[in-house]
Amino acid sequence: MTRDFSRLFKPRSIALIGAAAWCSGVIANLRAMGFVWDIWPVVPGESAVDGVRAFESIERLPAPPDVGFVCLDGAEAVTAVAALARRGAGAALCQGMADPAALAEAAGRMLLLGPGCHGFVSAMERAAIWEGPLGLRPVKRGVALLARSASLAQSLSMQRRGLPIACVAVAAPGPAQTGMARLGAALLQDDRITALGLQAEDLGDPEAFLALAQVAERLGKPVIVLRAGEEPGAAALIARAGMARVRSPEALLEALKILHVMGALPANALAALSCSTGTAQLVRDLAAAQGLRFPPFSEAQRRALADDLGPGVALENPLDCSAAVGRPAPRMARIFAEVMSGGAVLTLAVLDCPREDRCDDETWQRVAEAAAAARARVGMPLAMISTLPEGLPEARAEALMGQRLIPLAGLSAALEALAACVALGGPLRRPAPLFMPAQGAGAGLPAPDPAQAAATLAAQGLELLPPGTEPEGPALALHLSADAAYGYVLTFRMGATQVSGLLPLRREEARTLLSGLPLSEEDVAAVVPALLSVQDYVIAQKGTVAELELGFRPGSRGRALASGLRIRAAGG
Repeated sequence: MTRDFSRLFKPRSIALIGAAAWCSGVIANLRAMGFVWDIWPVVPGESAVDGVRAFESIERLPAPPDVGFVCLDGAEAVTAVAALARRGAGAALCQGMADPAALAEAAGRMLLLGPGCHGFVSAMERAAIWEGPLGLRPVKRGVALLARSASLAQSLSMQRRGLPIACVAVAAPGPAQTGMARLGAALLQDDRITALGLQAEDLGDPEAFLALAQVAERLGKPVIVLRAGEEPGAAALIARAGMARVRSPEALLEALKILHVMGALPANALAALSCSTGTAQLVRDLAAAQGLRFPPFSEAQRRALADDLGPGVALENPLDCSAAVGRPAPRMARIFAEVMSGGAVLTLAVLDCPREDRCDDETWQRVAEAAAAARARVGMPLAMISTLPEGLPEARAEALMGQRLIPLAGLSAALEALAACVALGGPLRRPAPLFMPAQGAGAGLPAPDPAQAAATLAAQGLELLPPGTEPEGPALALHLSADAAYGYVLTFRMGATQVSGLLPLRREEARTLLSGLPLSEEDVAAVVPALLSVQDYVIAQKGTVAELELGFRPGSRGRALASGLRIRAAGG
């Protein structure tokens, strides 16, 4: 059923159902954000809350509210949601805890977020439906943040990094009527939203998650997922959806800055200028750990840079141009422009600013002026990075944004964010539906006959070796398991390297997955058909296989050799 999010996203009347003290906190946030429309506290026995007229019940409200924010628990929450639905409210946010099924039944066709929805903030509409303190300012256009953790969402909203945040919402994990994926998909369809950041250890319904991915791909709006866990199925689902993952809140914010200004990086090709002594090697080492590439300068660039920088400067990418930082901005701009004029899709200007007072305003202003002039001359994007976030206070970050430069706070977070934006710039995924295990259909089945399974796989082209045979060549192990949350999770291990994917895989997807292992192109080409044979066998079993293990070694005739087949059926 398609749900209408318009009244939630653009509320003109908000009902607050809870204690007077709680209503007071929400009213303060709405006033601070500049909300000028109707606020209706529903507090029995009170005539007013903070100067705002209060109502005895939801039934006595002057009109159906666009949003009802409910801070009640249990049966009281269910009763309030039902009353909002009868009154014709556009949406209900249930902060308190109550039975999810009872809440959904009470809501009926009305949009419901919760239980455990701690608030929704639209900085575009100046609507801060939130209890605690917030640091957002009204914006006309920006990124959206959806989080499972209220404390994290509040911390992100208080950031002072220059990122324009247009919307923040919090919903606890669980069977809410409106999951994060559906809310995210609706937000992305707003022209004012440029990118989406999700914080979710629990990704929810995988098909809804892939539906979000399809909306994001269709609209050309990137999605970044903040997730600390290492569960292979979740990592594979994020990759299948064409999203990128970061592991720290700081990297999430920095990635969203890049995406807001320029979108995903179309290639893994960066240029960097170190404006502080000794920083170039640090950038090179940390970037290598993130898989980022700095292609060498062209001969024409080297000649031009040699003329500008003089003798004794290593003309490498990243470039140490710290000796030039004291020059007038126009001369520095010429150096910046030369570095930007090669094949890099983004240039980084790095300043060692452990504290704001280590980068005096005069030096910072001169470097920023040179960077802005070079960007205008070359027409390519440029980011300025402070090695530590303390060196890039909000005023500086906002000034850079105003000059169409990307302010990145903290070198480690910036490089993690850049790696995520490179991953987002890959080929379109067009994610196919997942192949899910049978629901109870395989319970009690005996384990498949290994000989019959081997014969079926051999008929599909897989060469199985006799037990005890171990040919030479790199060995990799395949483990495939049924997971009710993600479908069939397959994991390849080769030494210390591991890659994961979800069934079904297209041939090119299988090739891309195996390319993440230390295999030659010839070995990858040999293993792909074998992997697809195993996939065909599992799908033919109609979801009754619970687990499969197999070892592979690329053969000498361009075919993968397999051994150690083990299969377990559901319930076996």
